[in-house]
Amino acid sequence: MTDTDDTLGRMTRTIEALTEEVRYLRDCEDIRQAMYAYARGVDRADLDLIGPSFHDDAEDDHGNFRGDKAAVMSALKRSGENPAVTGSMHHLGNMLIDLRGDVADVETYFVAYQRREEDGRIYTRARAGRYLDRFEKRDGRWRVKSRRVVDDWSRLDEVVETAREVGADNTHGARDRTDASYRHGDLGARHRD
Repeated sequence: MTDTDDTLGRMTRTIEALTEEVRYLRDCEDIRQAMYAYARGVDRADLDLIGPSFHDDAEDDHGNFRGDKAAVMSALKRSGENPAVTGSMHHLGNMLIDLRGDVADVETYFVAYQRREEDGRIYTRARAGRYLDRFEKRDGRWRVKSRRVVDDWSRLDEVVETAREVGADNTHGARDRTDASYRHGDLGARHRD
């Protein structure tokens, strides 16, 4: 073996290791982006973003609803159409991804807030927990195969006063495609089918 052969062998092994590392990082980022698209879809009641987050044979146990992808889509559609919920925001936090080839077990912390108007009063509902997901990569796309939501705490608080600096002249969010984010580029386009 010559020095050139030895050098080429080391370079080949380095390139293979780097290729595998890039694949791992890309897969983890694709999973994160799928979670972000799901959260945005729920907050904007955008079923075109929620649907591609799940494989067609997915199962979801949200606690307050359980079932296959069709049942999940139906429950989230009803939630998005609930006139009492005038605002929604999911914050995704710590995300631990155990990636093994085309399968990944993922734990994602979340805090979800809703602005609710009921009986002439305004409430803030907060729900904190974790998504325990099994993601599978099929046809190059990472999607949820199974989900269980673990609730860690929740609360419902009556709003006695809103922030004075947020008034009618501010841009306010909407739970549909009239939200300002839909006029801010094509956010989420790569996550739609």
